[in-house]
Amino acid sequence: MPENIPARTPLAIVWTTVADPDSARRLASSMLDRRLAACVQIDSPIESHYRWEGRLHVDTEVRLIIKTTSDWVPELIRWLGENHPYDEPQILATEVTETTSGYAAWVAAETSPQPTDD
Repeated sequence: MPENIPARTPLAIVWTTVADPDSARRLASSMLDRRLAACVQIDSPIESHYRWEGRLHVDTEVRLIIKTTSDWVPELIRWLGENHPYDEPQILATEVTETTSGYAAWVAAETSPQPTDD
């Protein structure tokens, strides 16, 4: 089994939540089509407890776990801000400090712009 090593291409994980699986799938598909992410995992259901506009809320949500490179994080956050169904979405990002070299290479390849047929 490969030993964990520092990522050569800095990777990041971005989290967000939405209200339903269809919204999660639409966001995931669009991020992958745009190559903003190499992989999006969808967790469901999760129960979120929070205060919003002075009231306590408990909602069932769907969590998206987005794997990308650190270079794409600002663009991904911008894109999520424009395309997310919530008025004020949770968007959290953290850099990955260790992974296997093969996984880091795969994420980097999947988020690299592809040549066009011009």
